[in-house]
Amino acid sequence: MTQADIGQFFAEHDIVPVLVDRAPLAFAKVVYRGKKLVDAGKELSPAEVREEPKVEWYADPTALHTLVMIDPDSPSRTEPSNREFAHWLVGNIPGRHVQNGETLFQYVPVFPRAGAGCHRYIFLIFRQQSWNDYSEAPRASSKNRTPRVRFSTRDFARRYSLGLPVAGNFFIAQYDDYVPVILAKFPPSDDY
Repeated sequence: MTQADIGQFFAEHDIVPVLVDRAPLAFAKVVYRGKKLVDAGKELSPAEVREEPKVEWYADPTALHTLVMIDPDSPSRTEPSNREFAHWLVGNIPGRHVQNGETLFQYVPVFPRAGAGCHRYIFLIFRQQSWNDYSEAPRASSKNRTPRVRFSTRDFARRYSLGLPVAGNFFIAQYDDYVPVILAKFPPSDDY
């Protein structure tokens, strides 16, 4: 897909300019277990995306990157009072080797509420200007969700001089019968 395509998709789904000022330059390839491919806004079920995906993009192997995965539709797209919920955050990624980056927020599966409709799940990759000291950045785990709720990608990018995203992708998902299984492993907080 071209830059025009990604810009069009991000604008049609209110990602640009609501969440980021400009669409990424390229699509990131995001693949979940079972070869489930994230494809520019197509729907995937929570069961299909329960495990951390593999994310790839064209990257200079000498550059460092930050990966953010957010849900801006918490608790629903029409009432996003908890915008944004950060599902995954990895910084200081060498080239495109996410597994070698610094994990600030472990991957948490998606768990849209019953009756909340579709949520957008957005992957954004930023090229860092240099190595970032994330020692004072908030940390989150599957049990400690506080730093994830009302996360601001814009503020985080500004704080760490990340600039605009260089790659990205997104999918939509809604409640299904698998969500209670996810919630049993990751009990919801009052904020989400």
